[in-house]
Amino acid sequence: MSINLLDLVKDQVSGHLAKQASSFLGESESSVTSALGGIMPALLGSAIQKSSTASGAQGLMDIIGKLDLGSLGNIAGLFGGGASNVNGLLNSGGGIVDSLLGNKSGGVIDLITGLSGMKSGSTSSLLKMAAPFLMSIIGNQIKGKGLSALTDLLGGQKSFVNAALPAGLGSLLNFADLGSAPKVNTNINTNVPSTGGNNWMKWLLPVLLGAAVLYWLSTKGCGKKAVDATTDAIEAVDSTATQAMDAAGAAADSLGAAVSKLFSYKLSSGFELVGAAADGIESKLISAIEAAGPIADKNDPMAWFNFDRLLFDTGKATLQASSQEQLKNIAEVLKAFPKVKLKVGGYTDNVGDPKANLRLSTDRAFNVVAELVKLGVEKGRLAPEGYGDKFPVGDNTTEEGRQQNRRIAVRITEK
Repeated sequence: MSINLLDLVKDQVSGHLAKQASSFLGESESSVTSALGGIMPALLGSAIQKSSTASGAQGLMDIIGKLDLGSLGNIAGLFGGGASNVNGLLNSGGGIVDSLLGNKSGGVIDLITGLSGMKSGSTSSLLKMAAPFLMSIIGNQIKGKGLSALTDLLGGQKSFVNAALPAGLGSLLNFADLGSAPKVNTNINTNVPSTGGNNWMKWLLPVLLGAAVLYWLSTKGCGKKAVDATTDAIEAVDSTATQAMDAAGAAADSLGAAVSKLFSYKLSSGFELVGAAADGIESKLISAIEAAGPIADKNDPMAWFNFDRLLFDTGKATLQASSQEQLKNIAEVLKAFPKVKLKVGGYTDNVGDPKANLRLSTDRAFNVVAELVKLGVEKGRLAPEGYGDKFPVGDNTTEEGRQQNRRIAVRITEK
């Protein structure tokens, strides 16, 4: 079993670093400890991603080669040596953070600031302080060994990182289970559809078969009684076929009524919304954007609009492929109204552990935002947040109510 680097970091670094950094940053030790609980798995997960390519792994070896592993083992000495030592640590860490996180560092800082309650500047400094210490732990584990030791070590950390990541960080950093094998969807309907296509053949074939039997009996002289019996059978089949056709007609009428309830809207961009219900999120969102007057207050239930065609894998934040149609619609609406900004809220029912529910709802909200960004919406226009089992809209004692509570909703914050 792989050694857990995060446990080593916690034992050898986090406690000592929190104590020294809290004094330097002017933050409480508990806040710094909380922040490190998100920083370390974020940095380690990014190192795992980087090690997945030969050039990335070599880049990590180069970083480790520049570190003074001995001095990094003496945290108290580093902070006790004055501002020059700490500034040197920050400069070294800044380069490591840039290498590992790139342009995602701002999002990581914002998220961890929200989780820990520290000032944004303190979080940024702590991130730079933590990075060299994490790399020193990795460096000590592979000391005297080659590149393969590094990739093997980091490859065994995926499950530990996934378990330690605070809600939202995995989605923000696009970890996607850190490269683990994709999960195959086994819920694929392999049955032939029972309507449409060549379905009329199941009625035609018995009639043809009956006619063939009637002809054979007639030519063989088997008697009027047999012919009459066969004729009755054909008439029975024909009657069943007629009833089926009537049922199909009724179904078509129902389908027509459903189609008439769809929302048809052509955006200024020329994009035409598809598959949207007249009372769905697309219709409600556009109506609210175009409505005159101030933006509805966040505490007004009418200010929130629920996605009605988003599906996630059970108990996970993974969006199913069928969700793409509505996500595309919303992305196009936002592109047609470029001043609009949205709050994106994730919610669950109250079944299970509240902390796990909060994390799931947050991850789902962040994943929805990530998909909208992929579809061309500027990230700064979307603010994801998870609320767990708070703010239920249905009765959690019933399945129907719980289903209503498991939702993603949006609220206009600017227009």
